[in-house]
This record gives sequence, C-alpha cells and structure tokens, in this order.
Amino acid sequence: MRILFSPKSLPEDLVWHVNHIKQFGQLQEKLATGSQHVAIVGAGMVGTEIAEDLLKAGHQVTLIDLNDAPLSQMLPAKATARIAKAIESQGIQFLGGSQVSAVTRVSGNEDGSDSEKLRVDYAALASTEDNADVEQPEPLIVDHVIASTGLTVDGQLPAAAGVTFDRRTGIVVDESTLRTDTAHIYAIGDCMSINGVACRYVAPLRAQAATIADDILGHEHSGYDHKPPMIRLKNKAISVMVTGVPNAAGNWQVKTESDDELIMDLLDDTDAVSATVTIKAPATPKAS
Repeated sequence: MRILFSPKSLPEDLVWHVNHIKQFGQLQEKLATGSQHVAIVGAGMVGTEIAEDLLKAGHQVTLIDLNDAPLSQMLPAKATARIAKAIESQGIQFLGGSQVSAVTRVSGNEDGSDSEKLRVDYAALASTEDNADVEQPEPLIVDHVIASTGLTVDGQLPAAAGVTFDRRTGIVVDESTLRTDTAHIYAIGDCMSINGVACRYVAPLRAQAATIADDILGHEHSGYDHKPPMIRLKNKAISVMVTGVPNAAGNWQVKTESDDELIMDLLDDTDAVSATVTIKAPATPKAS
C-alpha cells in the first residue's frame, strides 16, 4: 500500500490527506457548509486538479509548490509555464518556488467569529544571500490545508513479508510476471515498480490482474507488457496530454509551438522519442 509523503512542516492533525478515504469524506462535509479558503501544498497532477475542482465549487484556492510551476517534476519549463498561466487565469492563487515552513492553528478572526483558522507560514526558495534584504511574505490564514506532496510505500507489510521495495517507487516486481522476489507474493497497481519506475495509474490494472491470475493458475501467458498510459490533466483552462515516460530533466525538443498549441518530444540517448507532451488552449466557442 502507499501512504502520502508529508513533511514535518505539515502536521498530521492539521492537514487533510487526499488519498485517505475517511479524511477525504470528512473534508467534503466541511466544505459543503459554504465558501472557504483552502491551501493545497503540492502542484503535481492531483494537487492541480483538486485546485480547479475546489475553485469550481466556490472556494478560494491557494496552490503552493517548491517549483516555479505546476507539474515541474514531470514536464519542461516551457510546458509548465503555460500550465501556471492557465490556472492563474482561473482565479487560483499560485505560489511557486515557495516552501511551507509551518502550519499552526489560530483563533480569533477579523470578522469577530470564534471559528478556528490555520496559519500557513512559507518562504521563497532561494539562497540566504539572495534573500538577505527581501521581506518575507505574510503568512496565509486559511480554513483548510490539503497535502498533495507525493506518495511513499508503507514499508511495514513488504518488510514483514521479506519483499524488496523502495519507499519512493514501490515494491520491486518482475516485469513479465509481476512476481516479487519472495515466493508466492505478487504486487499490483500503484504499490509496485517495474525497472525502478512507479506504476501509479489506474488504466493498466485489468491487464496486471489478468497476468497475476494466469501465473498463479499455471496458465500459459505471454507475460505482462507494461505500457505507460496516456496522462491527462483534467483542467478546463488548458488541455495537457502526456504519453510515454516523462522526465522534466530530459532532452525535450519543441515539435510545434504557437499561441494555442505546444508539442514537445523527450528524446533518449539514441534520439528516439520516449515521451510527448501536447498542450492546447481550450477551444473558443463560436459566436452565434
């Protein structure tokens, strides 16, 4: 199983975790009471999509990330700059290049109400010399903080089973059979990794389950053929589609570039395309 990676600056008792079913249900109940200010820490796929969902539900949203733009660990700066511009155009406050240093509970509000709020202290990520004479930003006062800072493997179960795993990528499996290195134990879904790469998407689950069933029953099978699924960012302000295995630090080359569209290919060491990102502006409705 996977758990959310939560830095010490995001205390468990003050921060909501989106991958915790019970917590997510409790958060939805609280948000249903009216418009509130929500801070989301982490601007990956999940954090960026949640930000838009909450905005559409009538909430004020602040999205905070260590990087200068959303999805920066996956895509190159030329692509992520467009994503940042799009989400800000929706009314989402994006604080890029910022690190949360503390989340604390506060009481007593300017409107005279007794409802508790949360104070989010953060600072710009830069060298001490660069920031020596720079005034630090005012802390945020919000109703809720959501952590969307990545997943790690809960090591208790695989360690007890003697299964090899990496806390950041998952349980190590054979790429053809999905067997672990411990007899009669398999792994499936986002808790496993193939060749050091985490498998975090839903689309391949059916094929993974079929492979494991055939292997357990002794049926002949051609082996699991892992194909990274197409990744889509669900956002009305911009269309983002990614195929292959993206890596922000790789050799990205522009294939098409205009105001309405950007297509970039990630080239491997042999100049073969290993990933492609396509970013498009939403279609403008024709005037009637």
